[in-house]
Amino acid sequence: AKVSGFLSEQQVDIGSRVAEGQLLAKLSVPEFEKQVQRDRASVERAKAHVKQLEAAVVFSEAEARASKSLIDLAEADTQGKVASRSYHRKQLERLKELNVQKAIDDRLVDEKEDQYMAAVGAESAAKTGVTSAKLKADAAESKIAQARADLDDAKAQILVAEADLGRSQVMLAYTEIRSPYKGVVTRRSFHRDDFIRSADSGGERMPLFTVERTDKMRVVVQIPDRDVPYVTVGDAATVEIDALPGRSLKSGIARAAESEDPATRTMRTEIDIPNPDGRLARGMYGRVTMLLETGTPTAFTVPSATLTGRANGNKATLRIVRDGAVRTQAVVTGIDNGVEVEILSGLTRSDVVVLRANGPVEEGTAVTVAEIAVK
Repeated sequence: AKVSGFLSEQQVDIGSRVAEGQLLAKLSVPEFEKQVQRDRASVERAKAHVKQLEAAVVFSEAEARASKSLIDLAEADTQGKVASRSYHRKQLERLKELNVQKAIDDRLVDEKEDQYMAAVGAESAAKTGVTSAKLKADAAESKIAQARADLDDAKAQILVAEADLGRSQVMLAYTEIRSPYKGVVTRRSFHRDDFIRSADSGGERMPLFTVERTDKMRVVVQIPDRDVPYVTVGDAATVEIDALPGRSLKSGIARAAESEDPATRTMRTEIDIPNPDGRLARGMYGRVTMLLETGTPTAFTVPSATLTGRANGNKATLRIVRDGAVRTQAVVTGIDNGVEVEILSGLTRSDVVVLRANGPVEEGTAVTVAEIAVK
């Protein structure tokens, strides 16, 4: 188990055949379920906040457009005030000329001068209004930028909330124990309502179930040192299991370690055997015959025990009987499986080879060859 909790559901038991991904058991971890609900609510809240900020962006853009229209209005009003001020200035200048000529009273000039000053003030106020409208427009643009930044932040918060939700859902998914492959349940370590500790909580790590794949079995063979050079993936192999007498299972070498165990001087080699009927079971023993190398067609074999010495490479010696005496004969050997050895050259089929002697035999020792009748 990846998480700790109580075993609330147990779907299978020992001997149950299961498919890949099949639910085996379920743990009860209420805090994970609540966390998923909380994180899902956080995602929805973040999405609602995004909608609010999108509306705020639209409102700020509308404010900006209104502020820009106020600038046009203020500038139009300023143009009117400028025209009014120019008009009053011209009238004032005309009245002053008439006053100099004593054609009008001083009072009319004073009144017109007051009107002109009022027009000047109105023009100044209008220009101030234009400046104020522009400042409001700039502020509205700043609000748009701020609203868009807030919107980007809110969208990022959605991603954070969704990541939190994803993590919570992953943790909740760990409460479901599923089979990693097709096989059969060979061990059950807990019962319903037992408390299950997670694998990383420390202490003894005990699996809820042991599931073994049985449709294909792996036969392990330790190849001795002398045969290692001849092992090739794909070499034919025949497996005979002690518990299944009379049944030969033919296959081939599936993989080899390409390295020997220093302690045993053997190399691990594996053979895959189809097991559709489930007759093979883990732990069975038997024998394997492998065809590692094809012999030399022109060679013949003698018992490996006949060799009395070995030189470098494939050179060796053995004893033969020639002209009624023991002679040491140099030969060239081929494949040696520990029982029989190939003789490539140095002997003929008519030579009599000494298999073993009851004591020391010197070179030239006289011997008599006797025929033994075999019944």
